[in-house]
This record gives sequence, structure tokens and C-alpha cells, in this order.
Amino acid sequence: MGRRSALLPVVLLLLLSGCSNASPQAHSSTPSTRPTSAAQPTASPTSVATPVPTPPLPPYYIETLRAEKHEGGTLSIGEEVSCRGYSLCLPGVRTKRMSWPSGGQTMTGLISLPEGPGPYPVVVVNHGFIPPERYGEGQDSLIFGEPMAQHGFIAVAPNWPGYLGSGPAPPELPALLGQAVAALDLVGSLPSLPQADTTKIAFVGHSNGGGESQIAMVVDPRIKAVVLHGPVSSDMRDNAHKWWLARPESLGALGTPESNPAGYDHISPRNYFQAGQPPVLIIQGTADHTIPREWTEATLAALKEKGVQAEVMWFPDADHDFVGADRSNAVAAQEAFIRNALGI
Repeated sequence: MGRRSALLPVVLLLLLSGCSNASPQAHSSTPSTRPTSAAQPTASPTSVATPVPTPPLPPYYIETLRAEKHEGGTLSIGEEVSCRGYSLCLPGVRTKRMSWPSGGQTMTGLISLPEGPGPYPVVVVNHGFIPPERYGEGQDSLIFGEPMAQHGFIAVAPNWPGYLGSGPAPPELPALLGQAVAALDLVGSLPSLPQADTTKIAFVGHSNGGGESQIAMVVDPRIKAVVLHGPVSSDMRDNAHKWWLARPESLGALGTPESNPAGYDHISPRNYFQAGQPPVLIIQGTADHTIPREWTEATLAALKEKGVQAEVMWFPDADHDFVGADRSNAVAAQEAFIRNALGI
């Protein structure tokens, strides 16, 4: 008994020594089997950069207009107004009221139809600036459209947004771009008209309507020919300084050229002319007191530089609004150019 008691402290000492040696060994093996975060970082939400969403482009940028479909809807034909108001009362032409949807609004205008079932090529005629309180149905558009209808074209003449029953344009759009969008939605509505050949569409524009037509031609490939009568500048800064700044409500969300130079870059057709766009004829009088000759020459030069087929016809001593033989000859040149461009 005494001998066992003497051995007991030795046994306990060996057991304690074995336990104390096992603990460091187990701890020292931990780095080789479970790396620490310092040796091999693990993925965490904060270690991955979060992409910053790209803000949408302003609604008035040409890139934005190009991305939109401009499908319109049903083109509705209403009351006949031939030989009334600004109608030329031409034989074989029936001019009627029309409407179509655009941006949730109803737009109005006139359509001049030839006799027969068609299909007929289509000319969209965009009138120049006339204050809404002085504007009459078909003013500055039937003079270009009804002669075309007499010769086998459908001519559609939209009233601007806010004119004669047309709903308002989106408030963020400058007025000219709102007008262009309404005209493009009219193009999108043409398939609902059985008489229309929607593979052959031309745009004709006078003055401010020429600006609409320039916007339309760089946005929508459905347009195959363009005729511009005394058009506003293809650099929208020129138009802003000459007219728009005096009517601030026409600017929408765009602002001035000085406050938003990038915005004006992105609404100026001159910066978007490119090869493959429809051929362009410009018609202007040498005595035009409204549109400076240098504007037209700059537009023509830009078109040609970018590879767009373009030409200009100067009418000696003619002013901004053609009359008499000058107007007849200008409309005849317009028709000949469109026929050639459309292959008819």
C-alpha cells in the first residue's frame, strides 16, 4: 500500500505532461488546415465593386428618339374638306380630316387622296411656323401636298401638337422635336391605311417643317426621300438664337445653348448625317429674308461630307414663301426628285 502511494504522484505527473504536450500540437496544426483570413481572404459583398447604373439619356436626344418605335396606331379618316380653306380644289383629289395616336394623345391633320384603290406612295408634308391663333387648317402644307395627290401620291399634312385639336407634345421635348415625334407616329400609323404603300415614304418640309424633316430623316429609316423648302438650320443652336429663346416655352427641358451645349449637340441633325440616309433636295430663294443662305450652304456641305446624296436649287429673287410660277416650279421639282428617289 505504501509503495502504490509512492508511485501515484509519478503517474499523475506523466498524465499531466502528456495532456499539456497535446494542446500546442493541435493548435499548431490549425494554420495548415484552416487558413486565416489574412493568409487567404474570402469573398464578401464589400470586396466586389457594385456597378453604377448608367443614367438614361435625356428624352430629347436623337439617340433616344432612335431607340423608340414610333408605331403610332390606327389612322382614322373623317370629314371631307376639299375646296375649303387652304385647299387648292384640284380635280381628282379628295382632302379629308384625319387623326392618329401619338404619346397617349390624339393628333389631327389633313390627308389628300387620289382616286383609285392604290397602293400609292406617301408624302408627309410638314408646315412652317405659324402662331397657333393664326394657323388655318392645311396652311403652308396643302400647297405642297395636294398637287402630289393629283399625280398619284397620298399626301398627309399633320397639324402640330397643340394646333387645331392635336393634343400636346411631351412637355420635356423642345417644340420642334415634339412635332417631329408626332409626324413619325403618323408614319407608324400608315400601315392601317390600305391605300398606302409604306415602302415608299417621303418627307417634305417648309421652314420649321424642314427642321422636323431633318430630325425625322436621321431618326427613322422608313423615310426614303426628303425635300426641304427654305429649311431652318441643321445646327439647332442657330434656330435657338434666332427664334427659340424668344419663346422659352418652346425649349422644353432643353434649356439654352449656353446652359446645355451637349444637349444641342444631340438634337442637331448635322451631327447625325451619315451615308445611307435618304437623298435630300433643298429648294430656296436667293432673296429669302428668313433663312440665311449660309445656313443652307452649311447644311448642304455637311450632308455631302457625310456621304448623303444632296443638292440645292436656288430660285433667283424668290423670297421665303414662294408664289406664282416659282411655287409651281418648286413643287414640280419636288415631285420629280421624289419620284426618282423612290424609283417610281
